[in-house]
Amino acid sequence: MLKKLTIIAFFTGAGQLFSILALKWVSQHGSAEQLKAISQVDSIVLLMLNLVGLGLQSAAMRDLALAVDWKEQYQHIQSARIALALLLCGLSVIGFLNPYYLLFLGAPLLGWNGDYALYARGFPIAGSITSFLRLIIPFSAIMLVVRYHPEWLVSVYVCSLIFTYSITNLGISRILGTPVVAIPRFKHLGLYLKSVPLGIVVLSLYFIGQGLILFIPYFYNNTVVAVAFVGLKFYVVYKGALRIIHQAFIKEMLNEVVCLKVDQLSVIAGITFAGSMLIFPESFIRLFFGPKYLPEKEFFVFLAVAAFVYSLFLSMSTKSMLSKKDREYTIITAMAAGITIVSSILLSLFWQNALSIAISLCLGEIAWAIGLLKISSTASQIRNRISFVLQTGILLVIPVAVRHFCPDSLPFYASSFGVFLLLLLLLHYRKFQTLTHQ
Repeated sequence: MLKKLTIIAFFTGAGQLFSILALKWVSQHGSAEQLKAISQVDSIVLLMLNLVGLGLQSAAMRDLALAVDWKEQYQHIQSARIALALLLCGLSVIGFLNPYYLLFLGAPLLGWNGDYALYARGFPIAGSITSFLRLIIPFSAIMLVVRYHPEWLVSVYVCSLIFTYSITNLGISRILGTPVVAIPRFKHLGLYLKSVPLGIVVLSLYFIGQGLILFIPYFYNNTVVAVAFVGLKFYVVYKGALRIIHQAFIKEMLNEVVCLKVDQLSVIAGITFAGSMLIFPESFIRLFFGPKYLPEKEFFVFLAVAAFVYSLFLSMSTKSMLSKKDREYTIITAMAAGITIVSSILLSLFWQNALSIAISLCLGEIAWAIGLLKISSTASQIRNRISFVLQTGILLVIPVAVRHFCPDSLPFYASSFGVFLLLLLLLHYRKFQTLTHQ
C-alpha cells in the first residue's frame, strides 16, 4: 500500500502544488482582471466536467470496479458521456451574454475523458500521472505567457487544455486497451437516468467549493471574488488530492480496515493543513499565495478548518456509494450544498469579505460530515477516527513549541512540520504498508 501511495502522492501532489504556485505567480505578475478571467475559465471547465460526469461517472466507477466483462459497459458509458457533451454544446449560446460560455463548444473533448476507468480498473498510478499532466502543462503555459504576453493569457490557457486533454485521452485508451473514441448514441443517455441521485451529489459537491465562483460575483465585490478564487482553488485542489487517494482503493473500500487507513491518511493531511494555518499562518500564506493575501488570514484559517472537517470521515462517502445508499447520500449532500450557498448569500448582507465565504464552507462541510455519520458509520468507527485525530494532533506540540520561541518564518515552519511528518511516518509506516487486516 505504502509504495503505491507514495507514487500516487508524488504525481498528484506535485501537479496540485504546481497549479497553486502557478496561480501565485499569475497573481503577482498579472492583474486582478486576468486572474478573474482564469477563474472564469477554470470554473466553467470544472462545471462541464461535473455536468458530463453527473452521477454516471460515480456509478461507473462502482460498477466497473466490480464487473468482470467491463469493456463493453465502459463503451456504453463513454457513448453516453459524449452524447450528453454534444447536447451541452448548445449552452455555448450563452456566449452572447458571457463570452466564456463559448467554452461549452469543447464539452465533447471532456466527455471523451475516461480517467475514472483507470481508478476503477486498478490503474491508479496511471490516473495520477494523467492528473499531473493535466495540471503541469496548462499552468506552465500561463506562467510563461503572463510575464511576456499577458494579453494571450486566456487563449493560451484554453489551447493548452485542449492539447493536454487530447493527448491524455489517447493515452487512457491505450492503457485500458479500448477503442480510442466511443460512437455517441443518444439511446445510451438512459444510463444517466439510473444515476440521477449521484448526479445531484456531484453538482452539490461542486458547489461546496469552486462552484461558488459562478454566483458570488453577484453578491460580493471584485476584490472579495479574487481572494475567494485563490483560496477556493487551493481548497478544491486539496479535496481533489484526497479523492484521488480514495479512488486508488475504491475496489477495497467495502472493507472497514481499508476505509479506516485511508481516512487516517486524510486526517494527517487535514491536521497538517489546519495546523499550518493556525500555527504559522504568515509563512503558509506567503508560501502558497503571496504576501498580498496576508490581510486575509482569517479567511484562510477558516478554509483550513473546513478542509480538516472534510478529511475526517471521507471514506464514508465512498462506502455510501459502494453500499448503494444513493438516496440518503444525495439528500445529505444536497442539504450541505444548500447550507453553503444560502449562508454565503446571507452573510454577504452583513460582511462583505472573503471570511463570509469560508464560514459558509465550514457550515456546509460540518453538515455533510454529520449526514455521512448518520448513514454510514457506527459508534466504534467514529471512536477510531477521533482517537487517531487525538493521537496525531498531540504531535502538533512540536510546531507549537517552535512557534512559541521562534518567529513565524518559512525555515521554522518547514523544519517543525518536517519533524512532525517524519514522526508520523515512523509511527505509522508499517500500518500503511498493507491493505490486509492487522
